[in-house]
Amino acid sequence: MKSIEHVPVRIIRMRAEGDPISGMSPWEKLSHTGVIAGEPTQRRCRFYIADRKIPGQVRVGIWEATAYTEKIVNYPKDEFMHVIEGSVTIIEEDGRREIFEKGDSFFMPCGFTGLWQQDEPMKKYFMVFDAYDSGD
Repeated sequence: MKSIEHVPVRIIRMRAEGDPISGMSPWEKLSHTGVIAGEPTQRRCRFYIADRKIPGQVRVGIWEATAYTEKIVNYPKDEFMHVIEGSVTIIEEDGRREIFEKGDSFFMPCGFTGLWQQDEPMKKYFMVFDAYDSGD
């Protein structure tokens, strides 16, 4: 009988400045098709990426972007977010507005349609579950 090599599962410390050795990724153009205002750039650090036994992928990390507004149609993933710096206003299709600032947490479910209005640079922790490849 072959033995199976055990890989330890460890707790992951997430730092606001990114990975302690490599930091954050270089700044790059944010290429979402729904951007309607601004010319945003983004950078990130993915602390954890895992394919699960069920279809989909879990990613955990930190993301930062300059100011912009985006029309979101049928958001392709479930995402939990915690704002570290800056703020964002989420405007739902019916006009309901929620402002999330430093220290606030929120969840954007797959299928959400509305407006992401970010009037200043923002940094957030995120946990994403993609049921399929969303291209992010």
